[in-house]
Amino acid sequence: MDQETTNLLPYSQTSHPTLAAARETRQILAHALLPELARPIAYKPWLVKRRDDEQEHRAGFSRQRIGDSYSIAALYLSTERIPTGLAMMAPQRIIFQTRAADQGWATFGGDGTFDNSHTWFEASILRPLDSRAPNEADTPLEDVLQDTWWDVSRARNDLMAHGWDFVEGADERIAWRVCNNLTATGDYRNYKVEWTRGVETNVEDERAVGRGEGFLELLQPGCIVVLWARAEQLNWVNHVAAATIEIEYDFL
Repeated sequence: MDQETTNLLPYSQTSHPTLAAARETRQILAHALLPELARPIAYKPWLVKRRDDEQEHRAGFSRQRIGDSYSIAALYLSTERIPTGLAMMAPQRIIFQTRAADQGWATFGGDGTFDNSHTWFEASILRPLDSRAPNEADTPLEDVLQDTWWDVSRARNDLMAHGWDFVEGADERIAWRVCNNLTATGDYRNYKVEWTRGVETNVEDERAVGRGEGFLELLQPGCIVVLWARAEQLNWVNHVAAATIEIEYDFL
């Protein structure tokens, strides 16, 4: 892990209790308090993942498309599986962070704003096709699937070949926009997006971040979260230096 990059994009939370640590704390409190009091006091466990690896993803051309014929989707980061075997497991919060930039210029304006931004990130939830998924299913998918695709949907066959498929939301949705990069800004910037279960995300600029509607409600035990780097239109490039995903969950 590149320590310099880690310092430039630290985790948003300074502490990430593991499931084992959260269980131990809850048991200690349960001996001193009523169970209904111990559970809210005990801290919740986290599942976290990061990648510090500079990647350049340039929108590619496809003759099969009409109109805007340049696009790319690259799988940059995947989490470990959401824990299984618990009486209850409910993801409460997910925090995405990216350190990224576009190509540093734009033909049609928007410099330094989110107007005319054509580089961004999306998130998907993947479910295992079989509880006895192949061994490589637990190898980080970004290490297994290093190809790129026109868009996220085009990755489905390759994902299925490795034992995973998309969890679909309303209207067969398979990807949720996380955040865009500032337009014509070639220097790396840090971006942070937080979604909370049952809470509407406050979005000041619709061009900047996504709301994550229904995302956490679909995240079930055994699933993983993946982060896609995206770009579209001729000459647009998504430069990615690092990304993190932090998932807080409750359990019984």
